[in-house]
Amino acid sequence: MKVIKGIVALAVVAIIVSIVILRSQMPATPPPQVVAEQAAAMVESTPPSDSPPPVTPPRAKPIRSGLPQENNYPSSDKLTRLHQIQERFRTLAAGDPAMAIHGAKRITNEVERETALLTLVTEWTHGELSPPRQRAQLTLAYGFETALGLELTNRPDLALVWANELTAGPGRTELLQAIASNEVGANPGDAFALMDQVPEGDRAKFYNSTLSTWAFKDTAAALQWAEQIPDPGGRDAALQTIRAVAPSGIGAQMTVLDGHPVINSVVPGTPAALSGQILPGDRIVAVAQGNSEFVDTRTLPLQNLIDLIRGAPGTPVQLQVVSATAAPDALPRVVTLYRDQIKLKN
Repeated sequence: MKVIKGIVALAVVAIIVSIVILRSQMPATPPPQVVAEQAAAMVESTPPSDSPPPVTPPRAKPIRSGLPQENNYPSSDKLTRLHQIQERFRTLAAGDPAMAIHGAKRITNEVERETALLTLVTEWTHGELSPPRQRAQLTLAYGFETALGLELTNRPDLALVWANELTAGPGRTELLQAIASNEVGANPGDAFALMDQVPEGDRAKFYNSTLSTWAFKDTAAALQWAEQIPDPGGRDAALQTIRAVAPSGIGAQMTVLDGHPVINSVVPGTPAALSGQILPGDRIVAVAQGNSEFVDTRTLPLQNLIDLIRGAPGTPVQLQVVSATAAPDALPRVVTLYRDQIKLKN
C-alpha cells in the first residue's frame, strides 16, 4: 500500500513540473491595450475579403511637344530628309510663329536648319523674296538669319520675333532698324521704342535713320510729329534731320548736261511745278539770291548750285532758264520762285 501511494505522489510531482516547464516556454500575453491596437491595425491594413484587388494605373505615355527634332526625319537619304523638313515647316508656318522659329533653332545640321528657315520665310512672304544676289550680300554682311529676317519687314510682328530668336550683334541692330523704318509711318511710337533694344552707341544713328526714312516716305507727317516734340533742342534736331531729306527749295531735280545744270524732273505740288515755268529738259544758266547778281552756273559744282537754290521758306530765288526746245544761242528768260518746304510722299 505504501508503495502505491509513493508511486502516485511521484506521478503528481512529475505532472506539476511538466506544467511549470510548459508555461515557462510559452510567450507572455500582451496587455489588453496592446492587443486592441494590434487588432485595429490589422483591420485598417487588411482589405475586406470581398473587396476587389488594387488596380495599378497604366503608365502615362510621354506627350510630344510638336516641335520638330532631328530624329523626326529618320531617313538616311539627305534629299528625302530635306523634303521631309520642307513639308514639316510648311505646316508649322501656318501656326504659332515663335514655335516654328524655335523648332528650326533645334536643328543642328546647318543645311537642314537653313532649309527650315527658308521654308518659313517663303511661306510667310508668299514667295515674294528679294533677289538672291541681294540676300547673298546681306548674308556676307550680317549672316544668313538676318538676311532672311529682312525679308519679313512688311510683317513687323513676325520680323520682331525673328530678331529676338535668331539674331544678335550688328545683325540684330540692322533688322530692328529695318523694322522701325518700315513701321514708323503707321506706328511712330512703336518704331522709335525699338531704339531701346539696340546698343546705346547705335541709338543716335538708329533714331536719325528711322526719322529720315519717314521724312522721305511722308514728309508732312514726319514734320507734324517733330513739331510736337516738347524739348526745343530735340525738336530742332528732328526738324534738321527731316529737312536734310526734304529741304526747303523749289522742288526741281537736276543733273549736268554739256556743262549746264538741266532740270531732270519736278516734284508735284512744289514751287517749280506750280509755277508752270520750269519743265524737264530746261537748262539753268544762272542763279541769283533775291535781287543779288546772277552767278553763272557753269562755274559752280552741282551740289553748290543746289545749296544756292535752297533756302528758308518764303524767300525768293531767281533763275535764268533756257527752254529745252529753244535754240542753243537763245536768250534765257528769268523765272522768280519762292521757296517752300518740300513735302515728299512715297
